[in-house]
Amino acid sequence: MLAHYLSSQVKKIMLSKRLFTAAMLLGISVTPLFAAEESAPKGMSGSAEFGMVLTAGNSDSATLNGKFGLTNDTSQWLHTASLDMIRAESENVKTAERYVLKAKSNYKLQQDQFLFVGMNHDVDKFSGYDYQTALTAGYGRKLYDTDEYQLSIEIGPGYRFSQLKNGGDENEGILHLGATSKYIINKGSSVDGTLVVDTGSDQTVTALALGYVNSLSSSLALKIGYNLKQSSVVPVGTNKSDTITSVSLIYSF
Repeated sequence: MLAHYLSSQVKKIMLSKRLFTAAMLLGISVTPLFAAEESAPKGMSGSAEFGMVLTAGNSDSATLNGKFGLTNDTSQWLHTASLDMIRAESENVKTAERYVLKAKSNYKLQQDQFLFVGMNHDVDKFSGYDYQTALTAGYGRKLYDTDEYQLSIEIGPGYRFSQLKNGGDENEGILHLGATSKYIINKGSSVDGTLVVDTGSDQTVTALALGYVNSLSSSLALKIGYNLKQSSVVPVGTNKSDTITSVSLIYSF
């Protein structure tokens, strides 16, 4: 029994690593292989994102999504924080409500390497959980950092706290794998992506975010986004996968 249990957990971790590696190879294969370059600190910056879809007539529905983010880039640290929100109603019945708070600090080392600590707090009213919180720490590295393309990867241990709506809880240690990329198409448009795999003995959570951004002015942009969250195990009566496709405006400052 013990051998079977250990074997199953090794297979889970290896699958997550293969997904992570495949994503990295895909990102590298479609992009010129630029050498990493040192980038100057950019200081404090922020953004506010808002989108809305309303329908009326044979059926009434409303979908709102928003995101607020702050970044502080110094010579030694990179701090980021964001709050994502989505709410949807159909015929005056709420069909989606989710809030995701993220915070992360990178301590910069030499040669495009960094150490990080991070937190992801996910409150999804329709997931079967009151909340899921993941705390992570580890090592990361910038593979590319040029005017055309940025790519960084990270790995480290963590711990996930999950509170079920029925009052129970599921807490476990996890292995955190992450990747962030951005491809500059031209001066006014870009494609960015983030992949995170948090795998534990009971549950593996994979989150993918893709976005196409087209600048309308120096501070205003249009964004088409796609977000996927997939959990290997979920409470009874809920789906393993959630997807959000959105069109929104971004104000940067």
